[in-house]
Amino acid sequence: AGASVSSGNTISFSLGPRVTRKFVSTSSQSLAVGYATVTSSAVINGTAIFSEFAPSGALLGEAGVPAGTSQTRQSIFVDTLGGFQTGVAYANPGNTAASITLQLLSTDGTAVGAPLTVTLPAGQHNPAFVSQLFPAAPAFAGTMQIISNTPLAAVALRFDPSFQHFTTLPPVRSEEHTSELQ
Repeated sequence: AGASVSSGNTISFSLGPRVTRKFVSTSSQSLAVGYATVTSSAVINGTAIFSEFAPSGALLGEAGVPAGTSQTRQSIFVDTLGGFQTGVAYANPGNTAASITLQLLSTDGTAVGAPLTVTLPAGQHNPAFVSQLFPAAPAFAGTMQIISNTPLAAVALRFDPSFQHFTTLPPVRSEEHTSELQ
């Protein structure tokens, strides 16, 4: 709608049945990070699109992400083999601080290094590459578990070594598994 929105602002709008709205965030910087929450009196769905543009304005690449569902346990596919990078962002849309444990797991479910425990204040987010969160981890393919005492929304992007191409890696809900000896 052409309305300017800065950090912490609200866009109010109404939707009738089968109606669509498109909102575009822009930045004068080369990279802008953040997140948005949607509050509605009815069920609505949304999609986010990450776009990368050349200095000339030409579109280099895009990746669509469905609306995230906040969860206390989720997993994200990680692949850092061959120079690829996995970027992850998680947000705490809640009203209390989140105590979060991040753990890398190999394809056979074995822990890759020690877990990382962080606190994320209410209403905040943290974007980082997995290699920044776990600088001592070897290149590998597997998952990163995100476990929190309060529901978090998360998304990940996988970048090729040139950072010119990327794709989304939607999180999947993960369950705590326990086994009993019989």
